[in-house]
Amino acid sequence: MTAARRPAVDFVPHRPPMLCLDEVGEDTATSVVCHVTIRPDFIFVEGDSVRPVAMIELVAQACAVYLGLQARCAGRSPRVGMVVGCREAEFLVERLAVGDELTVTVHRVFEELPVAAFTGEVARGGAVVGRVSLSVVDGDLAPAATAPAAGEPGP
Repeated sequence: MTAARRPAVDFVPHRPPMLCLDEVGEDTATSVVCHVTIRPDFIFVEGDSVRPVAMIELVAQACAVYLGLQARCAGRSPRVGMVVGCREAEFLVERLAVGDELTVTVHRVFEELPVAAFTGEVARGGAVVGRVSLSVVDGDLAPAATAPAAGEPGP
């Protein structure tokens, strides 16, 4: 388990402005905790707030951090992944505000490469404001990522 905070950019292929998470905190073999402060230049800000649906992206990026940490432990670079399903999303607030400090925690519930499933929670001030369940696929390992499109010749 690692608890020291590290820059999220070290564990994902995302770059600003699409990198939403600021830091990575505690991680275990099955989970990771990430942190983000909603700033005025946050890509999803509308006026002075953010719609709660943005929590799906925060959880997806925390999943990417988890997988990036696992890749680093195995001596590999973080890879591009794709969300293939959002089985559940529960938003407990009407909006998130500029200045909100959020904690995003994800737990891996299943992994059989190239697919993994996660549950995630977003908290503000210690109170849960959203829950999301996602399935993701490793873009480099997914057969569809390398298969020729319909009508195109194969390799």
